[in-house]
Amino acid sequence: MLKSPLLALRSVPVVIAIAMSFLLSSCGSATQQYPAFKKEGVYFAVPNNWHEITTKQLNAQEALATDADAKDRAAMVQWQVAYSTDKAITPAEVFNLNSVDAPVVLARVRSLFPDESNSVSNNSLRNMVVPLTTWVTEPTATTPVYEIFDDQDRIEKGARGVRTVFSFTLHGEKQSIDQTALLSPDRSTIYVLLIRCSSLCFEKNKAAITKIAESFTVRGNK
Repeated sequence: MLKSPLLALRSVPVVIAIAMSFLLSSCGSATQQYPAFKKEGVYFAVPNNWHEITTKQLNAQEALATDADAKDRAAMVQWQVAYSTDKAITPAEVFNLNSVDAPVVLARVRSLFPDESNSVSNNSLRNMVVPLTTWVTEPTATTPVYEIFDDQDRIEKGARGVRTVFSFTLHGEKQSIDQTALLSPDRSTIYVLLIRCSSLCFEKNKAAITKIAESFTVRGNK
């Protein structure tokens, strides 16, 4: 199984913006929840009925890593939170690359080591989870079957990078990923929003997944 780099992966008030963007149902209750990391001005919208996998749970899962590099990178994580339509999804399933039959979204803000900062490019941002650019430019007999549906620059007020939507087949299981990876202007911080599930699940939930991906906002540290 491929190993995910995510395992190893100033103050802007957003309360007003979040409050203004709440969508209300006819009975007056919010239809969306807005996870936010105010220190970096990061937030996104997710349906109110999606189940949260908390920062504490995710951090505890990463603490189980035995690889020293993975532990070092995990220590650089400033904030992370995950959601799924399935309450049975575990933190371990959030981080691994096994296909799941319910949408899983992971948001993550991580500081970069100096050597990482110097080497980050749009290609490395595309390779946050799988070596996608290598599959494209240097295919081998073991390269998984994959398809890229969309790949575009993503520019936010406090960061810029790429959003890539693609699918690949691993161990006979086809899954799709909507991945946004952004870099701060000073190249010190990376912001990731990753949404994935089996390709059948992805197509079934495509409208909701697209809405979540498009809501991802990074205002940056002021």
